[in-house]
Amino acid sequence: MKVCVIGRGRAVMEDAPVPTPGKNDVLISMKACGICGTDLEKIAGNYPSSILGHEAVGVVAETGKDVEGVSVGERVFPHHHVPCYECHFCLNGSETMCPHFSKSNIHPGGLSEFFVMPAWNIRHGGLFRLPASLTFRTGTLIEPLACVLRGLEKLNLNEGSTVVVVGAGPVGMLQIYALREMGVRNVLAMDVSEERCKFAETLGASAAGQPGQSMLKAVMDLTEGRGADSAVVATGHPQATEAGIASLRKGGRLLQFGLPHPGTRLMHDTSEMFTREVQLLNTYSGIESDVGKAIEMLAVSGNRADAIISHSFQLEKAPEAFELAGKINGSRKIIIEN
Repeated sequence: MKVCVIGRGRAVMEDAPVPTPGKNDVLISMKACGICGTDLEKIAGNYPSSILGHEAVGVVAETGKDVEGVSVGERVFPHHHVPCYECHFCLNGSETMCPHFSKSNIHPGGLSEFFVMPAWNIRHGGLFRLPASLTFRTGTLIEPLACVLRGLEKLNLNEGSTVVVVGAGPVGMLQIYALREMGVRNVLAMDVSEERCKFAETLGASAAGQPGQSMLKAVMDLTEGRGADSAVVATGHPQATEAGIASLRKGGRLLQFGLPHPGTRLMHDTSEMFTREVQLLNTYSGIESDVGKAIEMLAVSGNRADAIISHSFQLEKAPEAFELAGKINGSRKIIIEN
């Protein structure tokens, strides 16, 4: 079978045998899989994993002899990381910090013709059936949207909240989509790319532009000079985090969603943050309850989210897809189909 792997700092295609599922595992035929920013970071050596592809959907091709409740031919979303739901982290709301969370995964990865969903993930609720209304194409947005929803839940938003999204790349676009679906009326976007800013407005952003004084003025004008209630930083660049902090009102919250490079330092006046009571929050990945919410949202309004996907490549062309995904302009969300 064909599989996309990391080879000398770039994505390459290899031939590999079709994996054999264990007695409690499930073999899935990949139908579509999104390319995530973390896949790019893995290739660059900035992320501690070598498995490519975790935004996959497909069809059950084979079940282990002891698997119950799963049938060959079912359309499914397999969640690649699943916590134990029993440890101290899980019992205190930090499920993605569970020691088992990152250890669980699909093998050899979502960017292969077939992959194995391990027994651990199945036993802990990580295998989801796709609603009939959800296409494989749109299904590639389930995992990243689940991560988005987990993060936004930390901001205690309501319809009257004003939120600034800094970084209007693929995941920033999903942030805007999710915020508008949640009923948040005032959403603004900042990005260095004019192309992405224009698309952000089609998703429902009230205003979009490059970080700087003009966008800061737009935030202040919209909030009667207060500043935004929350900022979501959907990129790992420290300048974006600084722009997010500058846009906040007193008592505002900043959610760091984008992955900073190792060694990144934030240079900010912590005294000013203290006196303004600015809160910095982080979010990592999502769990099964977030996946369920993502599937429900996409089943209802997936056509709106589907517009975020700009390019689709066949699996054997995955290296070309990664080349395009590494450029700031010319694409939005890129998926692989098989």
